[in-house]
Amino acid sequence: MKPKNHHESRNPRNRLHRVAGRLLGVLAAGLLTLAPNLAAQTRVTPGFNLFSPEQDVQVGRQSAAQVERQIPLVRDARATEYINRIGRRLAANAPGPKFPYTFKVANLSDVNAFALPGGPIYVHRGLIERVRSEGELAGVLAHEIAHVGLRHPTNQASKAYVAQAGLGIIGALLGDREASTGTQIMQAVGGLGLNAIFLRYSRKAETEADIAGTQILARSGYDPMDMARFFQYLRSLSGREPSRIQRFFSDHPSPSDREARIRQEVALLGSAQARAPVGGLASVQSSLRRLPPARSLQAATGSALR
Repeated sequence: MKPKNHHESRNPRNRLHRVAGRLLGVLAAGLLTLAPNLAAQTRVTPGFNLFSPEQDVQVGRQSAAQVERQIPLVRDARATEYINRIGRRLAANAPGPKFPYTFKVANLSDVNAFALPGGPIYVHRGLIERVRSEGELAGVLAHEIAHVGLRHPTNQASKAYVAQAGLGIIGALLGDREASTGTQIMQAVGGLGLNAIFLRYSRKAETEADIAGTQILARSGYDPMDMARFFQYLRSLSGREPSRIQRFFSDHPSPSDREARIRQEVALLGSAQARAPVGGLASVQSSLRRLPPARSLQAATGSALR
C-alpha cells in the first residue's frame, strides 16, 4: 500500500479542493431533486386525426395568410421580440411534432390568444397589457402551444368532417389520402382563415391543453402555478372589464374548474427548477399602452365572426 502523503493531506489548498468537490456533489444532488417528476405527470396523447403533421403546417400557413388580412397586427419590435423569446423557450418543450412555431401580437383589446394548426400563434395586445407577470403570459402561451402540439385544431376539424360526411368516409380517405387534402377538409367544415379559430375545442381538449401547458411551463423553468393564478385573476377581471374577457369565457371552460385541475397537475410534477424570466414585461406594456386604442376581435372582424 502506498504510504499516505502527510504533506498532501495537510495542504490547505488540497483540503479546499476536497471540500469544494463535496459541496458540488451535494448541490448537483439537490438540483436533481428539483427536476420535474416526469414519471408522475399525466400522460396526454393526440386524438383521432385525418391530417398528417405536414398538412397541419400547410393548413396553418394558409389560414395565417387569411387571418392577417382581417386582423391587424402590432408593429412594435419590442413587443414582438419579447413574445417570440418567451414562445421559443416554451416551444422547445412542446409535445408532439416539431412544428415551426411563430408568435405574433394581434392588435386586439380582448384578453385572449389563439393558435392555428401547425404553429402560428397570435397573442392579443389586451392580454399582454393586463397580465401581472411574465409567468401568467407564459401560461397562456403554453396552453396555445399545447393545442398545436397535441394537434387539437385538426383533430376538431377531423371530427367535424366525419360528422358531416359519415363514418364511411374514413375508409376512403385512408385508402387514398391524396384524394382529400387537408385544405379540402378544412373548407368542408368552414375552418380556414379566421373560421379556424372558431372551431371550438371540447372540454376534454381544453383540459388536455391545460395539463400539457402546465408541463411545458415546468420544463421551461416557469412556475406552473402562474397558470392557475391567471385564472384567479380572470375571475376578478370579469366583474371590472367583462367585455374584454367575454370571448375567453365563451370558448373556454370555467376558470375555477381549470384552476383546480392545474393545481392537481402541479402536485404530480413536484418542484421544478426555476430559470430567470426573459424580462422586460413592464417596458413592453408601457410601449403598447402608448399606441392608439385597439378594437375587440368582434369589432375588427365584423361579419367574419361566426
